[in-house]
Amino acid sequence: MSEPIDSQLNLDAESESLRRTLDHLRQEAEAEIKRLSTLLSQHDYSPSNQVASATERLALQQEMVVMQQALEAKEQALDHITAECRRLEDALEDQQLALEGRSKDIERKEQALLEAQVEIDRLRQELLDASCQNAAPLPTTPQPAPNARRSTAPPWLLASTGLLGVLLSASVFINVQLLGRQPAAPEALTERTPVASAPKPPPTTTPDAGNHLASTTPKPPPPERGPTTTTAAPRIHQDRLRDGAPGPAMVVLTGGSFRMGHNSLGGEDYSPARSVQIKPFMLAAYEVTFLEYDRFARATGRELPNDQGWGRGTRPVIRISWKQARDYTLWLAQETAQRYRLPSEAEWEFAARAGTTTPFWWGQEIGKNHAICADCGSEWDNRSTAPVMSLNANPFGLYDMTGNVLEWVADCYRARYDGAPDDGRALLTGDCATRVARGGAFNQPADALRSFVRARFAVDTQLTTLGFRVARDL
Repeated sequence: MSEPIDSQLNLDAESESLRRTLDHLRQEAEAEIKRLSTLLSQHDYSPSNQVASATERLALQQEMVVMQQALEAKEQALDHITAECRRLEDALEDQQLALEGRSKDIERKEQALLEAQVEIDRLRQELLDASCQNAAPLPTTPQPAPNARRSTAPPWLLASTGLLGVLLSASVFINVQLLGRQPAAPEALTERTPVASAPKPPPTTTPDAGNHLASTTPKPPPPERGPTTTTAAPRIHQDRLRDGAPGPAMVVLTGGSFRMGHNSLGGEDYSPARSVQIKPFMLAAYEVTFLEYDRFARATGRELPNDQGWGRGTRPVIRISWKQARDYTLWLAQETAQRYRLPSEAEWEFAARAGTTTPFWWGQEIGKNHAICADCGSEWDNRSTAPVMSLNANPFGLYDMTGNVLEWVADCYRARYDGAPDDGRALLTGDCATRVARGGAFNQPADALRSFVRARFAVDTQLTTLGFRVARDL
């Protein structure tokens, strides 16, 4: 195990050193570009009466051409550095995956070796026990009758024959034990391992006749439609609106520490990765539906959002701006006298990862029928949204955290996580005319659905791919 660990440590150190070096080169290139741009803006190269001769004008024009060429060369160098960073990042990720695979393989072999050693010790002890049990004293040779014919076999031959019988009996006993306790092959164990059932939909209280999601929500699909989990059933809480109707089904999350973001040599906005501490809170089990949002729109005299002809009811509401999503949470807080809000970006990623560290909560690859995107293998791929809870929930009991529609969060957008809060709070400073959305959508490629990937839009943006879910303070 020490070799993969050392290799991983060396790889991490090399990656960090390379990232710092490339960041330094990028900063130098950007500073040089800025200097040359400033120098170009400070000179007027048009012919002037102050230029005494054509020779001086020609010299100035040549200087301008040289500086412009230098500027173009610096910009090309910066583009090359960025491309090289991304290539190296991909290579390092591949190496890391290979090292993780080797580490797991070594762990499995060490475990098998340990089990084999235990089995050998057990069999050795059984052999000793069997030898002791079967090594009874040899019977004495009976005296023949006076008229009987005496045996001509010598005594040592009789003793040897008895001892051989004892050893054969012990051997048969050991073989029987081995055959009865021989472990099954890994493939056989895998085939016989029972598959855990898919998470059940959130339980609800007494439904409002004809209005509550529980009356129209389809049952979740069978386990083969996606990955399964063995975690305990989520704790579900529902507040009541002022008219007695139930509010959203909220999953109680206990919080904890997790690794947010992903280190990127190319300087993407989801880096650098950092540790974030999340306090306990509640998050809606599914995205806000047309059924829920339409009730708010009618109560506040707003125009109902367009459903693109895909259907309303339990489909996630779309064409919702960040301001409209915020207004819905404020209305919900007034209706229930509880602190409803949009989740912070850190809370959202904590919930989407659900205790995992892989790009998707079910593993490294997008697979098939785990989510709804352009190439996820679902019946809604690249066509439309799907009714909420059409696929399986993640280990926290949350549906559609990956795919279906992008979800607004509370944070103002900032490129990269340098200086971002590490206590789970939303970032509310910076470019707040642009807000963050997470999770990917039904028409986006699988890479956009990775747990750490970010999107950003102006606060008034309304798209068929934009929806939201609500959070609540405990």
